[in-house]
Amino acid sequence: MLALFVGSVLATLSGCVVGQPPGNGRVLYQRESTTGAPYYLYLPQGYDAPTPNGQPRPKYPLVMTFHGLFPFDSSNAQIREWQQEADRYGYIVCAPSLNVSALFSPLPLSDPENAALKRDERCILAIMDELNKTTDVDPNHVLSTSWSYGGYVAHFMVNRHPERFSCIGVKQSNFNEDLLDESMVPRYTDRKVAIYYTENDFAICQRESSRAADWYAKRGFDVTFGIFESLGHERTPSVAAEFFARTCDRKPKTPPSELAGLRIKSKYHNGVRVDKNGNPKASRNVQEFISSRRRPQHASGPTEVATAISPYRSQVRRRGSQSPRRNGPAGVTNPVRIHATVTEGQSPLWVSFSVAMPKAMRDEADILWTQNGEPISNTANSQRVFSKPGDHTIQVLVTDKNHREFRATQIIRVREPSKP
Repeated sequence: MLALFVGSVLATLSGCVVGQPPGNGRVLYQRESTTGAPYYLYLPQGYDAPTPNGQPRPKYPLVMTFHGLFPFDSSNAQIREWQQEADRYGYIVCAPSLNVSALFSPLPLSDPENAALKRDERCILAIMDELNKTTDVDPNHVLSTSWSYGGYVAHFMVNRHPERFSCIGVKQSNFNEDLLDESMVPRYTDRKVAIYYTENDFAICQRESSRAADWYAKRGFDVTFGIFESLGHERTPSVAAEFFARTCDRKPKTPPSELAGLRIKSKYHNGVRVDKNGNPKASRNVQEFISSRRRPQHASGPTEVATAISPYRSQVRRRGSQSPRRNGPAGVTNPVRIHATVTEGQSPLWVSFSVAMPKAMRDEADILWTQNGEPISNTANSQRVFSKPGDHTIQVLVTDKNHREFRATQIIRVREPSKP
């Protein structure tokens, strides 16, 4: 199997190219003082700026990113692909050089006592300890992320050391539950999980990513699961960066316009919503929502994307208030509202929006967002970059546990970009 995988990698080596532009911060190549383990570190733009009036320095969320098979990926490539996103959200990024992600390592990786994996585990923990002492990282906000083979390490590290990570968001990554300790699961089911891959990804990455989403969902995790159209085994740090921003409430300093090049594929693997015990909910799942609605025919502008659709359970946070409107079952006051950060502006226009509903509806509600009738997301909070001028109709459909449907609508008006 490894030979076939390597052959596939060689045949599609262009997908390993780092296409993301460099950032404006600092790149450091360092060795951890006790183990000698090498790693790259990126300090985002503005990190070294003095604080006004002697105020304490801010803490920066930390991205721990684990690379794929060397030489097709490396810690150096990981630090390069993450620089723009680090500047955008204010992240410190660390990319350790891994021993286990070597060309002829086992595939799939299934032995949790693998010598290279255990060495990487020790080195990663030592590096994180060093960063806590030498940089202004926030130990309460740490993302475990990966690309390709590095997924084995990303999942393993969170499972073995859940107290060191606040969430996990992997992309086009491998997964094997044999590496994970089931007894550790209750210690981190409150961590959010994001699993992304692409329509033309390697078969093993598609298969194992789908399996990862099932594994987490059946154990009660809040899982976001997205498949992106057309792309192959390519680098997509923007989706993991945006996911991390939602978990630690970071606002982008610049519009995440790279997300506009991605589009959610309206087909899901095992897209069944489950409760905390892994039992299927009676409410309809996202796949049923999408397949039961005919896709409207309208002129398509530049491709846009929202936060990846999650076929599993979603969390809702209350944000603000608004007078209720009737847009649901007859005789029932509609409790659902949309909150948008902005409703009008020049292209490209970045908008963050969320759905508000009573606390009693939150955990049992199904959510579906549409733009001009097209399904785009089913998370409670989402973001979009609007590049096509004109009016865009954003609607949220909420189905409660009694199968009652409530809708709310918001028009986003996008003006032509200003001429230089």
